[in-house]
Amino acid sequence: RYVCYAIFALSLDLLWGYTGLLSLGHAVLFGLGGYIIGLCYQIQNGVPAFMTREGVTEIPWFYAPLHNPMAAAVIGIIVPTVFAILLGYFMFSSKIKGVFFTIITLALAQIFKDLVINLQKYTNGFNGLQGIKRFAMNGGEPLSRIQYYYIIVIIAALMFLFCIWLTNSRVGKIAVSIRENEQRLGFFGYKVANFKILIFAISGAMAGLAGVLYAPATGTITTEDIGILASTSAVVWIAVGGRGNLTGAVVGTLLINWAQSILSEGFASYWQLILGAVLIIIIFFVPNGIIGQIISVSNNMKKDKKTKIINNKRRIEEPKGA
Repeated sequence: RYVCYAIFALSLDLLWGYTGLLSLGHAVLFGLGGYIIGLCYQIQNGVPAFMTREGVTEIPWFYAPLHNPMAAAVIGIIVPTVFAILLGYFMFSSKIKGVFFTIITLALAQIFKDLVINLQKYTNGFNGLQGIKRFAMNGGEPLSRIQYYYIIVIIAALMFLFCIWLTNSRVGKIAVSIRENEQRLGFFGYKVANFKILIFAISGAMAGLAGVLYAPATGTITTEDIGILASTSAVVWIAVGGRGNLTGAVVGTLLINWAQSILSEGFASYWQLILGAVLIIIIFFVPNGIIGQIISVSNNMKKDKKTKIINNKRRIEEPKGA
């Protein structure tokens, strides 16, 4: 589960950390992937029980492509990607940015959550989807927990390497330029909106992939995984690890979720207060994030070392010049 969260955090870090677009509705893209693969396994044995309770006697026609798990997995990545492209086109073409982009995505998260709840006969509403298998093919046995864990780890490693390549590519450099000075980039003739849409689409695809992997890993997906809370949680993970730093996004995600698990077991009554206090301290005193601060300190030490070497050379050369 935590490794899936790490992929999700990487997708948001590309959008927020590198491009400067803070999305508080990123879990919508994550949830689309999770619900699509979840619905795939709900309809494997005919009309699901939650649909029957609502008077549905046949599987809806738009669920037909989800019968095959691999096809559903691909659709679970494509749909969030297309959604991100369409949303990005309308917003970025209209030059919506900054806090306005954030507010729209925040509203989107709540709208999507309400939509899932209200469409109960198709999504099981508040209860979410349970009994999601770990990619059982053609009615066979699902993957074991260990097998699925290694698959997720390999995919996460590939996504991490992809993000490293992307951020060091021309697109990644332009994304950082958008974050630093979008107006100046436009003066140089770049179509900023197109690059924003591209980054948003890649981020959406990765978030959808994280959702596709997450639902079978946990066996369930609910409205708590797709709303504002899930979106803001990812923002906190990145802020703690270090924004605009891929390693920081992964470390922050794993660290916060590990701390949450440990504290909830040892301090069941007030673990949220303890975790909240720790997060506030980190954000106030380590604004660059844990990994960001480590990199900053390391760079300062290297600069100090170079300065000392240069000063020593000057002192040695002064008598010769005299």
